[in-house]
Amino acid sequence: MEPIILFAPAKILLQHSEAEWLSVLDGNCLIYSDLSAKELLKQHFPVLSSALRLYENFNDSGVVELDALVAAKELGTNNVLALAEVDLLRVARIKDRLSNSATRYEEMTLLYRDKFLMKQRLSEHGIRINPMAVVRSACELNDFVEQYGFPIVVKPRDGRGSGGVRVLQGDKQLRDYLREQHSTHLQNLMVEKYINASMLNVNGLYIGGRPVIISPVRSTVTCLDFLSGESLGFQMLSENNPLHQQCVKITRQIVEQALPQLGTMLFHLEIFLDGQDLVVCEIACRLGGCSVNQELTDAYGLNPRFALIDAERGGKAALLKEMIKPRRLLGQLNIPPRTGKLIECPALIDLPFVRYYSVTAKKGKDYAGMKLTNGEIVSAIVEGETEDAVTDHLVRLDNWVREKFVWA
Repeated sequence: MEPIILFAPAKILLQHSEAEWLSVLDGNCLIYSDLSAKELLKQHFPVLSSALRLYENFNDSGVVELDALVAAKELGTNNVLALAEVDLLRVARIKDRLSNSATRYEEMTLLYRDKFLMKQRLSEHGIRINPMAVVRSACELNDFVEQYGFPIVVKPRDGRGSGGVRVLQGDKQLRDYLREQHSTHLQNLMVEKYINASMLNVNGLYIGGRPVIISPVRSTVTCLDFLSGESLGFQMLSENNPLHQQCVKITRQIVEQALPQLGTMLFHLEIFLDGQDLVVCEIACRLGGCSVNQELTDAYGLNPRFALIDAERGGKAALLKEMIKPRRLLGQLNIPPRTGKLIECPALIDLPFVRYYSVTAKKGKDYAGMKLTNGEIVSAIVEGETEDAVTDHLVRLDNWVREKFVWA
């Protein structure tokens, strides 16, 4: 098979064993990741350690982009893949240059990264979004408030992990927010009318432009609530739930009609449920965070990350043409750290309905609030015969963790 160059943060790499990675990468690869995780990565991946290319300030280093481009040319490969949001555009730029600009990957991927351009395109295709605008100054923010009123949401157009997202409830909060800015010119920001509605997420996989997995879930809290310290739960919607089909329909409308066709891709869609209406928040061409890949693997019997890689290399996954039905109904719970020192935490979660769990909490460590929605200290997947059963199991697991973890 043709060599592959993979961009992946350590957190994603460490979610799978070396044997699992070797099964899809075949050792014929280069893996670009963060130098800060060097010891952990080399410990977990002794065979693949020679394939690791680790950088300081990996997420923001332009050197990574140039080095990977040179490596791809030397290896004679066009297979360059990203599994995380921060890497999508730089991988797209590399692929365009490997094709001598015969492709438009960067232009197409931008519509999955720039939230304003994305939602502008969705609105043009009749998909409902919240009122929004680009803002470059305090006056433009005030113009939006005068037209739509408070509350509003201000956020980076290319943000990730809910970083930099602020909900402003009134004039005092707006002025406090503006005092925090370092210039009278606001960079790369957009504003939206805030909507107080429950959240639905849809994760999945397209291969060769065909949907293979489309998995709608209901979120128990918002991402901002998660950053504020509440546990974030997701529970799969039963295929008998009318919302399931509504989510599948709007997902296909977005991916197959409104936005550019990327062919083989992972995706993560966020939707507000406003009464009976679906209002699109945003979509990305990568999976949701936390344990979404594990959840999909368990529910559908196919690892979407590995299927993506295999399909791009022309393996068996490239032949998948039909949507896969879920084998079981699952839910996922992600618990953030509290602010304080963790005195006690169990390493094992022994509850009969838990199918998978990861405890990254460190006893004796001082924690602060999360900055991005990828700092959970416990992530687990539960099963249930019905949506109500899954809900009950998520609550029981949350209570169990909060009882067993002791903070000072």
